Amino acid sequence: MLTYFAYGANIDAARMTRRVPGVKSVGVGRLDGYSLEFTVRDREWGGGVANIRSDPDGRVWGVLWRGRDAAFAVLDTYQGDESAQRREQVKVDAPEGIVEAFTYRVDGIANHVKPTALYLSHMRRAMAEQGFPGEAFELLIRAERLGPTETGPSIVS
Repeated sequence: MLTYFAYGANIDAARMTRRVPGVKSVGVGRLDGYSLEFTVRDREWGGGVANIRSDPDGRVWGVLWRGRDAAFAVLDTYQGDESAQRREQVKVDAPEGIVEAFTYRVDGIANHVKPTALYLSHMRRAMAEQGFPGEAFELLIRAERLGPTETGPSIVS
């Protein structure tokens, strides 16, 4: 069994169960040492989508999903250009304690890409449904207002 830490659109239960049949939510978790940012342009959402970057003082909230190893392989196809994306192991503070999980992030991005209202609405709805704490909503607002709109690479999530 693998555990996946989702912090973007994949925090949505309906979306994840369509993409990864048989996946089960472990609950909301916090990833320390990273910050949320919008530095990837996505064709599906028409604007910036969530990404994470190393930040010793940062925290990112997300959902932990557990499922069979082979089931998660489909996520690689949704994440886009593998030369820019990185799948890495992280340690997440979860309801059951510290959990080892994998997550995705895109490296080598320098510019803020403004997320669309549709994407932000999707995120806020999924965060509320999953029971994210107030701090998670504050961090989303801060990441949304990070800087001027620039162009990043295009991926399909």
